[in-house]
Amino acid sequence: MKDVPDHFFVQKVKSGDTEAFGELVRRYQKRIYELAYRFARHPEEAYDLSQEIFLKAFNALDRFRGSSGFYTWLYKIAQNTCIDYTRRKSTWSELPFSNDFPLDDSWLHPRTIDDFTTKSLEIQELSKEINSAINQLSSRQKQVFILRHYEGLALRDIADVLDLKVGSVKAHLFNAIRKLRIRLTPYI
Repeated sequence: MKDVPDHFFVQKVKSGDTEAFGELVRRYQKRIYELAYRFARHPEEAYDLSQEIFLKAFNALDRFRGSSGFYTWLYKIAQNTCIDYTRRKSTWSELPFSNDFPLDDSWLHPRTIDDFTTKSLEIQELSKEINSAINQLSSRQKQVFILRHYEGLALRDIADVLDLKVGSVKAHLFNAIRKLRIRLTPYI
């Protein structure tokens, strides 16, 4: 099934075989979930967001013309859905609560931290700082940076997804990297 191109399944769905959409979901669910997770930062919310993205894609499949690849089209839907999610979420108020405690009472008793634990904590802290720095980018810079460095899309594909010129994509990417480099210099 991996050798069968996406447009074959798109045509099957358009012809009434809705089960064929399942293959498209299987092909791209991991990548779409990873994108959703970058925006949601919570596994359950990312899962819900992924489901919303695939539902929107299924409902809009009759408007897919094939002028771009299916994944590029799907990614554009995912990107817009994630941006809408971010806007909706900015109006939510969150209560600070952490349930990262161990199931036993070992967290009550301090103990010596080994090198592995220290390294793990450093990686978590760095990851947190990177995510925070990415979130401080402008919306367009954030989109371009995520598409390029997390999704691995080519500049031309990013331009197609975001309806920009390649030169604009390059400028946004350059500015995003420059801002991230300044923000993350203390951690390098």
